[in-house]
Amino acid sequence: MDVIYKLFWVITYFIKIMIVSRFAPSPTGLLHLGHAYSALLAFRLAKKRNGIFRLRIENIDITRCKKVYEDSIYEDLHWLGVKWKKDIVRQSDRIPLYQYYLKILEEKDLVYGCKCSRSDINNALSALSIPINSFDSKIYPGTCKEKKLSIWNNNVRVDIEKIKKYLGNIILSFNENGLGPNGETGVQHFDINWLQKKYGDFIVARKDIRTSYNLAVTVDDHSQNISLVSRGNDLFYVTPIHVLLQKLFNFQIPNFFHHRLIIDKKGKKLSKTKKSVSLNQLRMEGISLDEIKSMLDI
Repeated sequence: MDVIYKLFWVITYFIKIMIVSRFAPSPTGLLHLGHAYSALLAFRLAKKRNGIFRLRIENIDITRCKKVYEDSIYEDLHWLGVKWKKDIVRQSDRIPLYQYYLKILEEKDLVYGCKCSRSDINNALSALSIPINSFDSKIYPGTCKEKKLSIWNNNVRVDIEKIKKYLGNIILSFNENGLGPNGETGVQHFDINWLQKKYGDFIVARKDIRTSYNLAVTVDDHSQNISLVSRGNDLFYVTPIHVLLQKLFNFQIPNFFHHRLIIDKKGKKLSKTKKSVSLNQLRMEGISLDEIKSMLDI
């Protein structure tokens, strides 16, 4: 009995200190140095704590994601020495799961259907004398809120006012283990009024793919038992959206580690759309893994 008791506490201690991190690229192009840094950092964070590193392929953008890019991701990660659990998650295989959680929000009456196009929104904002290029132009004016449109053949937006009533006057928070764009670290607090002012009734599911980045990553991080979300600090201010959804679904809120971005000689963030030099090209040019790590200072 004494051995079993000691084993229980050893297991409990291990579970408490072990982390589960992940790398979640989109196969919309070839990986570059920025992806290498993100993958190597997430892998190192897990390995340092004898934890688990998972790989997720975020391929819900059906028009841009391609199999050739997905295959290249696996090749690049192998070259970087990054090893992951065999159960790779592919978001395109999980649409029914996202719809399940969308249904939960519908049953709580916290979402509504929206058929507005970008031009519809711009026209509505113009009618309110709000310049299209202003900060407020990001906030949806609520055109479809009272139309009772179906969420199953339209875009789906959260109803922030109803969410405020549902959750009450609470302060949400998350723990930042890295650094935000302005040096934010430690416990970060925010209220729903701040989120409403910044994002309004944001889209939680698109008509064409029946989910969104925000909904999919929230569900996936939960189902993959991710305890430490490591990603670029350009996503720091999106984190409150994920924390809000985690709260609505009664998910455990993971720790976050936002890291610096890898920039080019002009001080710009590396990007697939800007045709930043790919890892594949660097490899073909004979650049070694040690040289890659030296470039990244990791």
